[in-house]
Amino acid sequence: MSEASPLRFAGVDVGYDDGPVVRGADLLVGAGRVVGLVGPNGAGKSTLLRAVTGAAGILAGDVELCGDPVGSLTERQRARLVAVVPQSTAAPFAFPSFDFVEMGRHAHLPPLGGPGERDRRVVEYAMRRTDTWRLAAERVDTLSGGDLQRLVLAQALAQEPRVLLLDEPVSHLDLNHRLQILDLVRELADAGLAVLAVFHDLDLAARYSDELAVVHEGALGPAGPPRAVLTARNVSEVFGVRAVIGTDPVTGSATVTPVLRDEAVAPTRDQEVFVVGGAGHGARLLRSLALAGFRVSCGALELGDTDQAVAQAVRARHVTLPAFGSPDPAALSQTETLAASADIRVVSATPFGRGNIANLRAAVRAGDPLVLVGGMGPRRDFGDGEATALWREALDAGAVAVDDDDGALAEVARVLGGSADVPYR
Repeated sequence: MSEASPLRFAGVDVGYDDGPVVRGADLLVGAGRVVGLVGPNGAGKSTLLRAVTGAAGILAGDVELCGDPVGSLTERQRARLVAVVPQSTAAPFAFPSFDFVEMGRHAHLPPLGGPGERDRRVVEYAMRRTDTWRLAAERVDTLSGGDLQRLVLAQALAQEPRVLLLDEPVSHLDLNHRLQILDLVRELADAGLAVLAVFHDLDLAARYSDELAVVHEGALGPAGPPRAVLTARNVSEVFGVRAVIGTDPVTGSATVTPVLRDEAVAPTRDQEVFVVGGAGHGARLLRSLALAGFRVSCGALELGDTDQAVAQAVRARHVTLPAFGSPDPAALSQTETLAASADIRVVSATPFGRGNIANLRAAVRAGDPLVLVGGMGPRRDFGDGEATALWREALDAGAVAVDDDDGALAEVARVLGGSADVPYR
């Protein structure tokens, strides 16, 4: 067989007897790479994996393993090149776990020949790497779903494949073993294995994949770096979810925090609530008010601020400032207009400095009804004392002070009507 990329989809239509599920798929999975497939349920992610093993039909184009069309390879040849870890596995007959993993060596054994010493060493290595060696003598039909799933991965590793296909492989695992398995897969890829994996958890997909490709509406999108694929726009278009795209502080990978479903964005009430936020302190208020059906607006928020991202997700009217920027006269005027036109104003527990004091000023000067969350003191007033002075001015004019977001949401419901039992969380 030729030396080529371990796995390649070239203009492939894949599906079953009733027709294609995914059309025109082009994808390259190189040695040492993890390519993640993401997309909604039923989009065809698993079907793409099954086309590599012959379990789904190749209706047009080619799927190539190490340069050779899958259809030209015997089942034994395929088994030496590609291993699969499915989403779930039913417990087979009452085999000892060691024997179950040893079945992964079948394609490497001579005709009518049994496993030798090297095969047993490969099996032990695979079981130790997956933390299943302690289960070697246990019957597989007595194991938990998580233990069985790790045995399936051990069996796949025992095949010594060039390509590893993973179909949501950690769905049954606890946090410890989830990290263990995916860290191991990442290590194996770094050593040269080609991995094509289906993910439903977008954060895990971004953390462990070199590239992601979206399967949606019968098509496979081009693969790209996770941060280029996992955009707020793509998450909305593909999953119907408004989300905030952030950065994992430990790994630096992209994170996806769902805010609400697209269907929940449309307001069902005429009243508008102006929220003074910043640095994430207004995020819950913004989401909860949007879910309750209110129209929402904000003041000036810096691009990249969590509250700005949430405001954008819930379609709140707001003024976007450059990162670390201060509002210019036009932004100040817009902020004052938004605050004055709202039916009620809520000041979240955000701290105040040069960049956002104008939001507080606009809310206070717009008058009642006004809700103030928390208290004001040195830990919130980082300016020249203006925030403290505005806070006192608001309280003297009749603003309602509450302890937390729950109190603010209840006050909004009291003033504007409705119930505090709306889906705030």
